[in-house]
Amino acid sequence: MSDPVETALTVRVQARGGKFLGDDVGGASVVVRNAMTSEVLATGVTRGDSGSLAGSYQPGASRETIVTPGDPPTVNWLVAQSTTSKLDVALPLDRPTPIEVLAFGPLGGLQSAHRATAVQWIVPGQPNPERGWVIGLPGLVVQVLRPPTHRTLATGGGAVQLAANVTMMCGCPIGEGEPWLPSDFEVTAVIRKAGAGEVARVPLAIDAAQEPSIFVGETTVQAPGDYEAAISAVQKSTGNAGAGLVTFIVPGS
Repeated sequence: MSDPVETALTVRVQARGGKFLGDDVGGASVVVRNAMTSEVLATGVTRGDSGSLAGSYQPGASRETIVTPGDPPTVNWLVAQSTTSKLDVALPLDRPTPIEVLAFGPLGGLQSAHRATAVQWIVPGQPNPERGWVIGLPGLVVQVLRPPTHRTLATGGGAVQLAANVTMMCGCPIGEGEPWLPSDFEVTAVIRKAGAGEVARVPLAIDAAQEPSIFVGETTVQAPGDYEAAISAVQKSTGNAGAGLVTFIVPGS
């Protein structure tokens, strides 16, 4: 058996259709382990900025481009610089080893966070690509702003104001003039009454006064009781999806 070779590995976590998960969204937790034995080799959190967009390929760019629907579509490359979010580790390898990376995030949006995994062989002393090993993380951040959970409405049978902050998993904003256009997203609130099922389905639209990323709508409920509001968002061009759930109470008259 040969002596272990310290093999450098850079891990970056990229939102599907978005940027790297950086400090502005809490980064992502990363676990690196031997895929055959499950031995944990390194852990940490990605730190740094979310990268920069370029209209053409540049060294250090991710292979996953950011495409804005249109006629024609706009294509941007996501470029990693020395300050861009990453986790650097050194793996003591004495032979070619299948390495598994598990990424969980964003840590700044835990209700919407989930995990992505990838496996590839690493050879001792293998050169580290400039962009690193990029782990793709699908989904959307959906944070329900109104109503706040467990809120009792002021009066029974009244209006329910609905609002959600919806972003890419990197925290990148949705708005006109951004690479992520409101027309590419469908945001819907489903209201259910405990024990009675669905009572309303409400489309939410971008709020021009609070843009970017804030989607709003309104509905009414009549019967007193406990309710839940599940707000979901879907990005049509990528299939990204996310959801947030709150409860509220309608008092008796």
